Amino acid sequence: MVVKVSETSVAAQPMNVGIARQRLLTPERVDNTDVLLDRLTLAAGASIRFEPAAKSLSWLHVLAGEAKLETLYYRDRLTDAHSALLPPGFAATISTDKGASLLYAEIPDAARLDKGFSATTPLFTVINWTREPVFKSKSDRRMRIALVSPELCQTAAIKIQMVIYPPGSTASSYHHEGAASFMYILSGRGEAWANGQRLPIQPGDVVYFRARERHHLKAADDSELRFLVFYAPGEFKTIWADPSKASAWISTERDINGYPTEQDERERRHLWQGI
Repeated sequence: MVVKVSETSVAAQPMNVGIARQRLLTPERVDNTDVLLDRLTLAAGASIRFEPAAKSLSWLHVLAGEAKLETLYYRDRLTDAHSALLPPGFAATISTDKGASLLYAEIPDAARLDKGFSATTPLFTVINWTREPVFKSKSDRRMRIALVSPELCQTAAIKIQMVIYPPGSTASSYHHEGAASFMYILSGRGEAWANGQRLPIQPGDVVYFRARERHHLKAADDSELRFLVFYAPGEFKTIWADPSKASAWISTERDINGYPTEQDERERRHLWQGI
């Protein structure tokens, strides 16, 4: 059965000085979930250190404010356009001068979801979603942007995408075989349908669909709907209630603003360096 959690109904708990945590997705809320999801709020001047265990992966996305991400070999400013995948044992510190909020996901046992996990080390990956290739629906104006994928991050334990539904957009009903999925609503309003049950959705909502649970979404007629969608594991099969209405996605080879993408720049840089 579909599970919906609103962050407005989840109490914030203190973690460290200047840091509060809202536990949005937990085993108590969803039996056998492979992914834990928190919302972290950092006060001005606060910092937090992450170090995924040997079998786990972590991922974070800035929701509001600005922060600084520091690792042994990397240091850069993060805004609400950025997310980062942290491989096992990869230590990283997030700090903020003026305050920030983060969405933080952890997969405690990534090897359970990715058969090649022990043989291939996932990549530390920082993504600016506004600079990545946009995939557009062939049949309407919906858009998707990959944040975590086997191609980007060298892991099949999880797949994460930014999804944008223009006002009034909807998808046909479908379900996933081989993976559970859930979404975090970033902005806009709409409704989710799961096995005939209607759920209004708004910013801060988490909606969790178990594998084989039929569902679809619709943006409100007067509101663009923007959300993050997570699939665990990242390899699965999508089954459409009406195969003739299956979504097909085509790369625009441009970012959300119509410019050449960060991916293009990486490829050109590799060519120039002879890699």
